Amino acid sequence: MYARFLMAATLCLMATAGLRAAPSLEVRGTTTPPKIDGIIDDLAWRDAAHSDSFRQVYPEENFAPTEHTEFWITYDSDNVYIAVRSHDTAGLAGIRAYSMQHDQETDSDDFTRIVLDTFHRENDGYYFDLTAAGGKHEGLIQNKEEPNKQWDCIWYGKVTRDAAGWSAEFAIPVKSVAFDPANRNWGFNVSRVIRRKQEYVRWSGYMRTKTALFLPELGEITGLTGLHQGRGIDLKPSASISHNSNPTGDEKTYEFKPSLDLVWHVTPSLAATLTINTDFADAEVDDRQVNLGRFALFYPEKRSFFTQDATLFTFGGIQTDPLPFFSRRIGLAEDGTQVNILAGLKLTGRAGPLTVGLLDVQTDAHEGVDSKNLLVGRTAFQVLDESSVGVIFTHGDPRINGKNTLVGADFNFANSHLADNKTLSAHASIQVTDSDYTGSRSAAGTFSITYPNEPFELNYSFTRIGTDFDPALGFVPRTGINQLHLWNRYRWYFQDHLINVIETTLETDNVSDLHWRPLEHTYWFPTFEADTRSGDYFYINYSEHREVLDAPFEIRPGIVIPDNNYRWNSVRIITGSTLSRPVDFRLNFSTGGFYSGHRTDTQLQLGWRPSHHFEFRVNGTLRQIRLPEGNFDSQLLAAKIIYTVTPDLQFSLLSQYDNFSELMGVNFRIKWTVQPGNDLYFIVNQGYDTEGENFRPTQNVSSLKAAWTYRF
Repeated sequence: MYARFLMAATLCLMATAGLRAAPSLEVRGTTTPPKIDGIIDDLAWRDAAHSDSFRQVYPEENFAPTEHTEFWITYDSDNVYIAVRSHDTAGLAGIRAYSMQHDQETDSDDFTRIVLDTFHRENDGYYFDLTAAGGKHEGLIQNKEEPNKQWDCIWYGKVTRDAAGWSAEFAIPVKSVAFDPANRNWGFNVSRVIRRKQEYVRWSGYMRTKTALFLPELGEITGLTGLHQGRGIDLKPSASISHNSNPTGDEKTYEFKPSLDLVWHVTPSLAATLTINTDFADAEVDDRQVNLGRFALFYPEKRSFFTQDATLFTFGGIQTDPLPFFSRRIGLAEDGTQVNILAGLKLTGRAGPLTVGLLDVQTDAHEGVDSKNLLVGRTAFQVLDESSVGVIFTHGDPRINGKNTLVGADFNFANSHLADNKTLSAHASIQVTDSDYTGSRSAAGTFSITYPNEPFELNYSFTRIGTDFDPALGFVPRTGINQLHLWNRYRWYFQDHLINVIETTLETDNVSDLHWRPLEHTYWFPTFEADTRSGDYFYINYSEHREVLDAPFEIRPGIVIPDNNYRWNSVRIITGSTLSRPVDFRLNFSTGGFYSGHRTDTQLQLGWRPSHHFEFRVNGTLRQIRLPEGNFDSQLLAAKIIYTVTPDLQFSLLSQYDNFSELMGVNFRIKWTVQPGNDLYFIVNQGYDTEGENFRPTQNVSSLKAAWTYRF
């Protein structure tokens, strides 16, 4: 009965459309570009297009903001310039300005965000943030609203603070974004966060269920003409010098590695990138994880060559599993060691209604595997105004000397103009692999539907993965299964109360084999979450879990869980404070059954920000496992110190330890941005063996890298 009602309601919503006019602003060019110093006093701003028509999104939807915000926008042939004035009646005392580091999360700060849809297609775009402390953050937008935070580009931004508020100036080079020069109109939005009030305001799009990145809700800027991309060539030489030492073998080596990236804009909207002898010495280290399960963990990509234009390779709305293309399969062995990339060619961008992503990489031989050519191709065609159909293709296997091929097709439906401005999206896809590794062909299919609205929101998905499905350049931790996931949420908002929002969630995850025999299920009974006006939060849930082990599972050396049908229950409590204070915390505690025994998890995160120059964070996790087969504890500790001299010069020290490996890793990193696009790095990775009572240094890798950009 519930399913029939849900389907009928969905069809009714799809049958009715309600449109709301978005704001539009005519932009005028300037012959005297402003100096980007965070002070809005240049002559260019006097004649620039101006607006202060902001509305509140949260906590009160479509209400007048409690503070005044205004912006100006102009352009010349090389840059688009935006200035935002964030007035604040509380003065300097009201401004939260802790985050000055590049690409640091902005949850602690007042910040302003610029969103651009340069093709005005409501499908992919860019965003640029400046915090009140001067921290810069940029990213891509994919699938209408999904952020890709790993993307970087050249742009300029500065801020100033004073007794009446704070100001931000942006200069976004048109060479840094793809666009159609024949299109005079771009999607555009400006948003502001007043952190001490947890208040969000926007120029366009006032629905709480839609983030500021939601491209169909953008306003419009018109009149952009004469934008100049030059010859469309970026030359990016770099070089690193690395020292590698291992005290246990008394081995010391030095390596000089020059590298070259050449980016050529074949058309203003289509770019070809050539990389030679690719160097990832500057890539950030992975956050350490401890795996207590039977299947592989997912680690996000952090290497810039692969994060650039990564949105164009997304497929079927799939986030992690079963991914047809997972870029960490290229240039990284299964144990995480680096594999040299000799050369690579990438073609990415748009051609009319088509989006194109093509990647061809030649990797060096390693550990008995010959030098391999790895190929990925992805294209999607826009249909039905907001939807798309597409295909994906991969060829090559970095694990063995055999072959592997994957082909897939997907349909991505979206409608953001339902009744009452509701939104509905759905994804359907199929993938087929032919693998020498498994010796057979197999397929995987997915279907998902999302209704991301208020007060009711849902997300349902179904995935079927064949036993021998093997995407050698993708990610799939478990095969031979059907998986059904159902998630429902309802929210209540309160005005002028300590509690601002209360939400309850019903969720279930069910896994069966291909003959529908139950293998695993988890039911999360009504989850309760409450958020305060200041941003503090409390969360509690009760879950029931069932898991069938068809074979014994060695969870730790010498501790084997027998094959059986296991059931257990657990309770989880999460509470934490807002990041807008100098000191914050998050406590995650759960206790309950675990296979044939008991498990208690305690995770505590602490943060301290005495100023916008300094930040200290510590994260400790203790998992206590008590089983008839044996007891053990899992300990994971991470501590990070960040000292930011200016937004362009940062020092960081990260230490991570886990008791399973008994290894401590220390990463020291200096990044100096001489100017956007020109960077210097000094990185030290030092390991320590903590087994027993000893604390012995192990492998040390120190690298000095310079990377420069020349534009023609």
